[in-house]
Amino acid sequence: MKKHCALLAAALTICCLSAGCGSIDLTSGTSNGDPSQNSAASQSGESVVDVFNPSGQESTVNEPTFTPDDSFVGCRAAVCYDLTNKEIIYEKNLDLPIYPASLTKLLTALVAVEYLDENYVCTVGSEIDLIAYDSTRSWISEGEQYMRNDLLTAMLTPSGNDAAYSVAANVVHKVYGADIYDEDITAYFSILMNNYAKSIGCENTHFTVPDGYHEDEHITTCGDMLKIAEAAANSPAIVGITSQDLAVVYDLDGYTHSWENGNMLLWDPYTEYVSKGLKTGYTDEAGFCFAGLAELDGKQIITLTFDCDIEYRYDDTLKLMDLGFGLYDEDNNYRGEYAADPDAE
Repeated sequence: MKKHCALLAAALTICCLSAGCGSIDLTSGTSNGDPSQNSAASQSGESVVDVFNPSGQESTVNEPTFTPDDSFVGCRAAVCYDLTNKEIIYEKNLDLPIYPASLTKLLTALVAVEYLDENYVCTVGSEIDLIAYDSTRSWISEGEQYMRNDLLTAMLTPSGNDAAYSVAANVVHKVYGADIYDEDITAYFSILMNNYAKSIGCENTHFTVPDGYHEDEHITTCGDMLKIAEAAANSPAIVGITSQDLAVVYDLDGYTHSWENGNMLLWDPYTEYVSKGLKTGYTDEAGFCFAGLAELDGKQIITLTFDCDIEYRYDDTLKLMDLGFGLYDEDNNYRGEYAADPDAE
């Protein structure tokens, strides 16, 4: 009996050796982790079978044939970024100097989240009088008190420049002391903004105001704004605010304040993805701008469009979002999706 078992074992050993058996490492494509075995088989004329493609036929995976160029979008600078996989899908004039308009408020919010605890009580002061006469407002009033996120809501949802200056003042007083005069708040807060921008890798950003109201020296690039938008997209506090189409908050005296979000994508019931923000912007010099964040099946996409004509800000964003999510339709010109709103920021 033992003799028969020994003969059987020997026969199995010979069969395995002749067939190239062994412990196959599928990650390296070699037998027993030794690449020389495959080389030896190739040199001896033996057939080596690819375990992933046993038929030996060439792969027929379809590669995308559409390659968008600068004419793909009408805005002056743009980017479509896969936040989930950390990959730029499309870019246009990424390093061109641009004015960020109210997209500046994303950095203002990031600085506030950095320095103020979510339970920090913010007091509205006379700093709100620093805004330009034609600024967008949330209509907060001196003496009102808000929790940090509620004041950020007043800044991000209706794009209140008054709230932006109040956010800046509360941060400056917390960091530098309560004796800072109103006229010095902007200079102190700009230091914090630019330091934060550098800390996340921005190399061509110089911000001078917390609200984005035009100043010639208040400048950045689409590439730097992508870093700022990515940081904002990774902030639960900021995304929680910017994903609201209608925001309702209460000041500490119990009064109700509500604001509609100027981001029209939040009101669009037809997109396949869920819009989560981030910010609209406009000045005469900057044109119409938009930072978008959306999610579909666990994948998140960020889009940025700068210096757009009014009718193209959202249309270009829809095109970039569809491109990012693999939904782009070459037969759709993506024009006229939204009516021009002359009062939109």
